[in-house]
Amino acid sequence: MVIEELRQLLTPLDKSLTECDGMTRLCHTLLLQHDIPHQVYCGSCQVETQLIPLHFWIDLKGVLRGWRVDYRLRMWIGDKKLDVPHGVFNFAAFSQVHYQGETIEMSPLSESLFQVLMLAPNSPS
Repeated sequence: MVIEELRQLLTPLDKSLTECDGMTRLCHTLLLQHDIPHQVYCGSCQVETQLIPLHFWIDLKGVLRGWRVDYRLRMWIGDKKLDVPHGVFNFAAFSQVHYQGETIEMSPLSESLFQVLMLAPNSPS
């Protein structure tokens, strides 16, 4: 799978109202379903002077080594002027962003829970 195909697979998940843990679980579930080698991480992330003390992300493995999946870092960075990666990106291109964490085991979501997390809230009448 090439990066653009991977982005097409995962980017629709970005509309979910999940935070970094839920979004990582959604991405992890799809990556498992498509047999894409990866590892889930939990730790911290610093962008210049802003520290996110608890954060989840995915590093791709195999032929996609060097690429990261993180659709929620921007959510936590208050300074909109900072260059913050979003989605599927080559993490070497973001030297100002420092991830530090450990690999964790994460179970995939059941199909029903996956669908619930993807539901948009009802708009008021």
